Amino acid sequence: MNTNILLAFSLAAVASVQAGTEENYLDRLSPKAREFVEKYNAEKSAKKANGNIQTKKVVLKNDVLGRKLKKGQVKDSTVYLVKDEAEPKMEVIVNDLTVEDSDIEPLGPVHYSYNDETKKEAFWLNGKQIDKASFLKKTEDWENRRIKKIKPLKKPYKALLTPSEMVAKLQSSEDLYIEDEKPVAEPNYYSGSLSTRGYGTYTVYYATRDEALQTSQLKRAHNDGYKGNDIGIYFMELGCANSSQIPYRSRYTSKNCGGKTDLHATGVTDVLQLFAPSATVYGYDSDHISSTGGPDNPMSSSFSPKIYIGTVSLGYAYDNKYTNKYESVDAAFDNYIYNTGVTAFINAGNLQNDADRQPKATIHSPGKAANAITVGAADPYLQYSPTGSLGYNYLQYSCHINPETGAPKPEIMNLAGFYDAVFPSEYGHTFNGTSSSTPFSAAMAAVLMSKSSFIKGHPEVVKPIFLTSTAGHVFNNRDTDGGAAPGIPSFDLMAYSKSYSGYWPKGNDQTLFKDGNGNSKNLEVTLNNLVAGEKYKLAVAYLTKGSTVKKLKKLPLNWNVSVYQNGKSISSYTANNNNQQYIMQTFTVPKSGSVTIRIKRNSNAAPDDKIAIGYHMVKVP
Repeated sequence: MNTNILLAFSLAAVASVQAGTEENYLDRLSPKAREFVEKYNAEKSAKKANGNIQTKKVVLKNDVLGRKLKKGQVKDSTVYLVKDEAEPKMEVIVNDLTVEDSDIEPLGPVHYSYNDETKKEAFWLNGKQIDKASFLKKTEDWENRRIKKIKPLKKPYKALLTPSEMVAKLQSSEDLYIEDEKPVAEPNYYSGSLSTRGYGTYTVYYATRDEALQTSQLKRAHNDGYKGNDIGIYFMELGCANSSQIPYRSRYTSKNCGGKTDLHATGVTDVLQLFAPSATVYGYDSDHISSTGGPDNPMSSSFSPKIYIGTVSLGYAYDNKYTNKYESVDAAFDNYIYNTGVTAFINAGNLQNDADRQPKATIHSPGKAANAITVGAADPYLQYSPTGSLGYNYLQYSCHINPETGAPKPEIMNLAGFYDAVFPSEYGHTFNGTSSSTPFSAAMAAVLMSKSSFIKGHPEVVKPIFLTSTAGHVFNNRDTDGGAAPGIPSFDLMAYSKSYSGYWPKGNDQTLFKDGNGNSKNLEVTLNNLVAGEKYKLAVAYLTKGSTVKKLKKLPLNWNVSVYQNGKSISSYTANNNNQQYIMQTFTVPKSGSVTIRIKRNSNAAPDDKIAIGYHMVKVP
């Protein structure tokens, strides 16, 4: 066959494929960058049609099979006409969201139980019960090996690119995104006047340190010596804290701030140190770590103590607007949580007054990250509503609309609004908004980890613990599209009630949900010593890659969680719309004995990806 015919046939096939995929890869350009590429391509096509394009001849030196043509064989070869003019360039930010899984051998499954009556703990590893000392030694050794093998996430970079160069980069990796601007971060602080306690929708209320400790039930944990001991927390702000305005200077370290201090960062640090006084706080300037979600190697020996928790009270706007879109910064945080095992608390955001800037109660990025625990705001007191019911007031400024992925946001609400002499005088010695409820939640997690160390490095377990620990009715629940659990977290339910927790190691669809013959299987765990009439809350969550969520614009799993007793289902919930990173349900135990939790995968849009699955079940009043 003539070389020209072969080549024409091949190029036609390629063009056909590219025509079907062009729109997909152009979707990974920000609107302005896409307009830049499409405008250039349109102008180039117009010039070519009008005969105004400058060209030069290039002779193909290989045939369609890659064989070199003989010297002088030009007659049957193809001559390309290549544009001989410079392309325009645009400054962009290239985001590579690729996550490379480490090749460490899996550990687990891991299961844990706590009996509040006997105060006894029990541990299971790989199906066998094991004493606490051996369990902690084995898991710590494995964790140290994992930390050494974590492959770093790729950092975004600025580049001056032509349209052709942008297209070539996009075609080189499906996890690559090109944006024309860096998102702008700003603190989510809500300003309001000091008021006495009482029910109210439009008034800001404040709690003292002791009142907040009492309301959250952290006071008992503090009295027992659990105050965030040996736990590192990082925050990301527009600067670092003023060390002269924080309670415990020896437990605070500024990182990469260049001496720049910030009132908002000081308020965040004050909340962390008031409620987790033995934790170590690491302050970061957002300019240095927002691109990857957190500090590099947070659980390595370079941090003492290691960082297990992150808190972010910033909102990121693109083109000076907040949108419902799952942005690259959300994906970066999902990747970070998935890759490092840091539990991240991110504020839902406070409503803007400018309707054009935020037309709806949009969750602010990076609070759209599925793996994060996104926090809304509630008044810091149990109150009576005008109808006489007792509960918590969901504050009117707290954002509550789910992102485009449909993932329910925020997952929890927590106390917002604290008064203490340590807070900056510029804020009237107060700190409120979701900016305060978020670090307060992080402080609760630090206290919890100092008591229940097996959850360190396992956000897939920490989220279910927070979800199942909420108590109290909610007034003015604005979360109409589903998200925030009713009530606020109760530390007694987190740490002092009869409970069961566990996790399965990261695995893909084949290793988690298929047997050796390739047949579908379920994940199951049997929990013992339940008593007839006991009421439980159960939550199951999984960690997934941000790159996958960004690519799919949804979560990968359609799944079901059921609870069985004596072969009969007593509770079941199916998440069949690819928008739930967690499943939660409440049930009463019919008979004394054991129950079995069964996790079934109905379908998986990313079967090759690894995910980590965790659960928590707690006895509730």
